[in-house]
Amino acid sequence: MGRKNLLDKSFNQIESFFDNYPVHSFNFYKIKETINEHRDDWEIPTNRSTKKILSYLIKKKVLFSNSVLNPSNEAHQIYTWKSKDDYTVISGIKTNSYFSYYSALFLHGLTLQIPKTFYLNDERSDSPITISNPVISQEAIDKAFSKPQRKSNHIYRFYDKKIVVTNGKFTDRLGVQLIQILHKENKKCYCTDLERTLIDISVRPVYSGGVFEVLEAYRQAKGKVDVLRIKKYLNTLNYIYPYEQIIGFYLEKAQYEKDDVEIFNTEKSFDFYLTYEMRNKVYSEKWKLYYPNGM
Repeated sequence: MGRKNLLDKSFNQIESFFDNYPVHSFNFYKIKETINEHRDDWEIPTNRSTKKILSYLIKKKVLFSNSVLNPSNEAHQIYTWKSKDDYTVISGIKTNSYFSYYSALFLHGLTLQIPKTFYLNDERSDSPITISNPVISQEAIDKAFSKPQRKSNHIYRFYDKKIVVTNGKFTDRLGVQLIQILHKENKKCYCTDLERTLIDISVRPVYSGGVFEVLEAYRQAKGKVDVLRIKKYLNTLNYIYPYEQIIGFYLEKAQYEKDDVEIFNTEKSFDFYLTYEMRNKVYSEKWKLYYPNGM
């Protein structure tokens, strides 16, 4: 008979804790912190190292170690509890991050495409949402939107999967919820809700499959989304640019109720653009908005 591990008497408590923990993915520092917080509860001796505890749980086949390459092509381990699902693994890359943009579209069932690129938002925590917008000009808008939209180069790799980590503005996790991973029983991850997702993909179509994919997402969300909540979120986010013109345009193109569309049909001070670096564009007088020909 093999020698009994001293951790065996703590195993049931450890298993119950992680089974009921809201997330099942951790980098080394997060899982070390979690274990140290509960050592006394689980009666784990202080001289038992985190690595030995992790090794024990891996041998029990309740914890999995997954290798992820960081932007410098260095391997980092992500530990997942009873799951090897892509979304579970990827969610552990950045503590307190959440899925957004095209990943959120997929998790909400707004696209049939199976993504190979995943989007995690690791929002800044050092700067609160501003309550007063700086002054902008038509010239500045025209110049900004004549160029390609900026993209994050903070990219991780997990096998053939590409993970783009964005460093979005501080929102205090506005509209972020724990959501069921599609087709994965009892597996959840943090993701922007439907309303926040529609705002984000309108602001950053480059992370969302492009403007035609965004329009299709609005069509798919019809009857499911709370348009008043979109407006509330947009007011809270307080963007420098007039994104209400874009959202109103998408709602109208997706044939939402007129009352919902008109919520965003407010006074307009500037001509705006549906996306960046458009070559063949059409102008909407109603929305004071340039958009691609053929939309």
